[in-house]
Amino acid sequence: MRSIDVIRLALIGGVVLLSLLFLIRVLPVIRFLLIIVLVLLLVMVLVYFFTNTWKEQRERNAYERTTTGQINGKIVDCERQLSRLKEEQAKIEKSLHELKQKLKSAASLNAGIKSQTEQLIHGFEQELQLRKTKIIFYQQCLEKLNALLQQHELLTALEEKKAELDQYREKHYDELAKMESLRWEVEREAVSLETIHDLSTRMQRSEQLDDVLHLQKELEKMLAS
Repeated sequence: MRSIDVIRLALIGGVVLLSLLFLIRVLPVIRFLLIIVLVLLLVMVLVYFFTNTWKEQRERNAYERTTTGQINGKIVDCERQLSRLKEEQAKIEKSLHELKQKLKSAASLNAGIKSQTEQLIHGFEQELQLRKTKIIFYQQCLEKLNALLQQHELLTALEEKKAELDQYREKHYDELAKMESLRWEVEREAVSLETIHDLSTRMQRSEQLDDVLHLQKELEKMLAS
């Protein structure tokens, strides 16, 4: 749960609690009922809090199992290591500078103290070099991870756009099929209209019963098809 939600929930609970306490003092007759209401309210708040916390944790776990979540997790880890190493590097450089200044400014030093100081300087220089090497390593890892993240995001976007394009194409094919069906229906209706017109003209000109019956059969045949 976000901190702002917790604060808002706490404020609401505080206001309700103060209101109930005020009513208990003003109306002692309903004290028992108000206590029950207060307990129920507390239970509802706790259920709401734990439900949201569980939901957010489940969503976070699901995200961390995705490729994007795993890459981002590695990026965060590299950035954390880099921050720690750079902080240690700065401290080591400061200690080295102080030791070298003391060694340089000392007019005369005991041979043992000078040797220990030089050993310390050498040890700090080794630690400094070690951290510089690690920093380069994590910087390279970070660059590679960022490139992988961009590549994965692009691939995800391409897959989404491909699915969108497939939908458009499927819709286009459906529309073409409907248009073809409509065109066939229109052409068939045009043929039927032309046939009816022809039969009607012939019917008007027919004066023999056989011709009329023949035209009637043609019309029935056309209507049955």
